[in-house]
Amino acid sequence: MTTRVSLRLMSLCCACCMMHAVSWASASAQEVEWRQDYVKARQEAVEKNRPLVIDVGTTDCYWCKQLDLRTFKDPAIIALLNERCIPLKIDAEQHARLTAALRVDTYPTLVFATPEGKIVGYQQGFIEVSPLQQRLNTLFSAAPPSSGTNRELQEAIQAVAVGDYPRAIALLKPVAANSKDQPIQNQAKQMLQDLEKQAAGRCAEARQLVESGKVPQAVETVTGLVRDYPGTQAAREGGQLLVTLASRVVPHENSRSRLARELLDQARDDQRKQQFLSCLDRCENLSTTYPDLAEAAEANKLAAEIKANPEWTKQACDQMGERLSMLYLTLAETWLKKGQPQQAVFYLERIVQTFPNTRNADIAQMRLAQIKGPSRMPELKK
Repeated sequence: MTTRVSLRLMSLCCACCMMHAVSWASASAQEVEWRQDYVKARQEAVEKNRPLVIDVGTTDCYWCKQLDLRTFKDPAIIALLNERCIPLKIDAEQHARLTAALRVDTYPTLVFATPEGKIVGYQQGFIEVSPLQQRLNTLFSAAPPSSGTNRELQEAIQAVAVGDYPRAIALLKPVAANSKDQPIQNQAKQMLQDLEKQAAGRCAEARQLVESGKVPQAVETVTGLVRDYPGTQAAREGGQLLVTLASRVVPHENSRSRLARELLDQARDDQRKQQFLSCLDRCENLSTTYPDLAEAAEANKLAAEIKANPEWTKQACDQMGERLSMLYLTLAETWLKKGQPQQAVFYLERIVQTFPNTRNADIAQMRLAQIKGPSRMPELKK
């Protein structure tokens, strides 16, 4: 009897140990695999051809801890850092010389660098999940190509950097299908997959709008999807959805009132999504185009509510800066195509000076380095 009890206890203990091991493995898989050794991380980045993401902070920094507890706990961020980057964490107090070499004096600061160690951007202070995802995707798409990259891939990378996705897709497909250089072909395929994911997200957003009964907004979203991501599977699905939605849009007897209501609904939706600049634009459009309708009065109230909130107004200003800097990027590319690089340099430098520490400023710095010849960006030293 004693032997049976002992065997049962041993089996139970083994089962508990196995459960603990599985639980520990699952938990550890949900963490960022931070490297601690700078030299080894540099070597690994070169060997795996992955960009470096360096988190510089201190042990007593409140926002450094918030970055670890909030942003770096998100599964999507964990996957991006573990699967497509070499994440490196540096304690600024223990590695003062390295921190100075990286030109970091604010904590936390994220340093983005190519596999070869060339710094392509900084993120100072705490950053939420969604903006960091955008920064990382820009890092993957706009990172300087390897020396063997062909002209089509280089042009596609530049097209992605300025948001010209139709041109990027048209350039990438032949490279992904026909290139005899395996690394170049793989890079093109990865960029196409990233664009396909973006298009799929736009398509999913349209379907959610349909389920919510917001057919006009869904039509607008799908139209943008088909325009911006031609040739993708999501765009083909969006085209089919657009045909279905067209039959569901029933003309209202008072089209003017219907359009005003739709515009007000879109403005309210922008407010919920914290797209305050777009919301203010729609409110102004309503107030100017339909001043005699009740929707215009509602729009004025909505605009006044945003302007009375300092945080919301600040976000609207930031969104306006993003829009303006993107237009400057487009203008710079236009001057380059016309063979006037000095004009392009003028607007790229304006972006860097006016909108520092932003995604578009990072892109502008990269384009300046390409135009001016040998890179003037700081490089990491082994």
